[in-house]
Amino acid sequence: MYVKYGYYSNNYKGAVIPKEDFQRTEQEAETYIRYLTYLNGDIFADEAHTDPVIMDAVCAAAEAYYTATMEQQQGGNVKSENKDGMSVSFIVARKDGETVDEYVKRSMYQAVRVRLLPTGWLSRRAKVGV
Repeated sequence: MYVKYGYYSNNYKGAVIPKEDFQRTEQEAETYIRYLTYLNGDIFADEAHTDPVIMDAVCAAAEAYYTATMEQQQGGNVKSENKDGMSVSFIVARKDGETVDEYVKRSMYQAVRVRLLPTGWLSRRAKVGV
């Protein structure tokens, strides 16, 4: 793990991911960031030298992953439902026709892009879901 929960909660000031879910979401974030940056080398190669910008990108991607997956688990994909005069509507961030996996990747990319693009690790031509 590149980022520990202590950094997430104390330095990044994260409060979205519970401690028991952090390791899994942090690993998903690392995997996705490796996928986006592999052309430029291994972004996590030197764990002894931890870059706060990269650590913040991991935290942001982990939060995006956690939030997107929790939204889907809690039925966030329902836009509106009407049954016996009872109407329920949800505001969703997912685009029409977008799969859950595409939505999760798009959410993570948006969180990572603003942090890693200025560092040179993220190619401007990187595309979500490719």
